[in-house]
Amino acid sequence: MEFQSCFDIIGPIMVGPSSSHTAGVVSIGKFIYELLGSCPEETKIVFYDSFAETYQGHGTDKALIGGLLGMNTDDPRIKNSLEWAKEDGMQYHFEFEDKCTYYNHPNTTIVTAKCNNRAVKVGGVSLGGGLSKIFMINGRKVDIRLSSGDDFTSLASHFQPNEKVFMEAI
Repeated sequence: MEFQSCFDIIGPIMVGPSSSHTAGVVSIGKFIYELLGSCPEETKIVFYDSFAETYQGHGTDKALIGGLLGMNTDDPRIKNSLEWAKEDGMQYHFEFEDKCTYYNHPNTTIVTAKCNNRAVKVGGVSLGGGLSKIFMINGRKVDIRLSSGDDFTSLASHFQPNEKVFMEAI
């Protein structure tokens, strides 16, 4: 079981409406932000299954972009993150698929993000209660549990690829 305490089930202090479709997704985006060391300039986001069906209604699109901008789960700017992204010059587009071949879970996303000469491809899944997991970085399987209270800078520093790997991510 992924949950380690009752607070994992209750969820974090967050901008809603859903801990699995917003808070967990902000954490995935924030991890990618820290992995790149900055806000991406260009991003391709693939939402699978449940995320693909409800991304606008549950704010999953705004949540992931908010995380990619470096926002935390309780940041009120998340509601306007798409506008913030445009102001920052971030180019992004969404794609939608039924099933993910990398990971079997209804709340899955694969994000390819570029910043300067660096690019990463990250797979993440939102497990509920604001808890999420990174399961892939640049084609390599990983198992990184994320919770809104984590130190994303420290977590990401252990998984930052060298420059050559950054360039080959795409």
